[in-house]
Amino acid sequence: MKIVRRISPYLPTPDAPQHAGSLAHASALSIGNFDGVHLGHQALLSRVVNTAKANHWVPTVVTFQPHPKEFFDPQFKLNRISKLRDKLAAMKQVGIEQVCILPFNRAMASLSPEAFVQQVLLKQLNAKQVWVGDDFRFGARRAGDFKMLKKLGDDLGFQVQDIAEIQAEGSRISSSHIREALIEGNVELAQKLLGRPLTYSGHIIHGKKLGRTLGFPTMNLPIEGRASALSGILAVWVHGIEASPLPAVASMGVRPTVEKSDQILLETFIPGWTGNAYGRLVTIEVVAHIRPELHFDNLDLMVEQMHKDTATALEILKHTESKNR
Repeated sequence: MKIVRRISPYLPTPDAPQHAGSLAHASALSIGNFDGVHLGHQALLSRVVNTAKANHWVPTVVTFQPHPKEFFDPQFKLNRISKLRDKLAAMKQVGIEQVCILPFNRAMASLSPEAFVQQVLLKQLNAKQVWVGDDFRFGARRAGDFKMLKKLGDDLGFQVQDIAEIQAEGSRISSSHIREALIEGNVELAQKLLGRPLTYSGHIIHGKKLGRTLGFPTMNLPIEGRASALSGILAVWVHGIEASPLPAVASMGVRPTVEKSDQILLETFIPGWTGNAYGRLVTIEVVAHIRPELHFDNLDLMVEQMHKDTATALEILKHTESKNR
């Protein structure tokens, strides 16, 4: 899958000329944040893929970084469902071949709906068909909606399609619904709405190595963004260390007992494993939420609880198989 972080050396503006860096291949595309790439997203992206293949177009996703709400409000914290790496992997699994990650800044935010369509969708991405949800909004001050996009498509020669919302047990499947489930620690419901295991993947980094002095050496996986929908102590499977997944206990959060930091870490302890994981690409598959993240008055109390959490996680995993095969 091709990842395009800038479709030209500059952000397009209404008066910008056509640039040689524009993507020449015609595309069928969808635009959005796609946090989690849940079942509703998958249904939408499958339509994009099927239409693109039938017409020899490139199935494409357009997304933004940072999230527009985070750009406009520095205090806003989006409780993210997934890391970017995992979001891209889920898109690839559906069949998306190209993802354009557009930098969301003042120039992008100031584009009118008409300018966004002409300069980004047409000149830069050569869009032949655009798929969006019926609640889609775009352009400066969110002035554009589905009706406007449809009219622009009719006037400028590209197709616009929408897709009805996808429901599960009478409720709309949405990223907001999944975030609420994860905040409550309801991993089972979140995974049902995602349609796949909840995973976090990336390269293991060096930490402060406090865990090894306490008898709990952990693998540290950084989680980008200002907030994670899921936090607390987790029962997990670790993929990428051995041939088979390893049972483990993990902590997702900001380490309130030992450090004051905004950096979200997924710290994973694999009982009985003593190898070197630094730099390894691993996938952490979440099975269950054990408890919220807590502040302890001293390290002794924290270590005592860590022993209990480890025992709880291993007991859960004893009766659960990995679904991330």
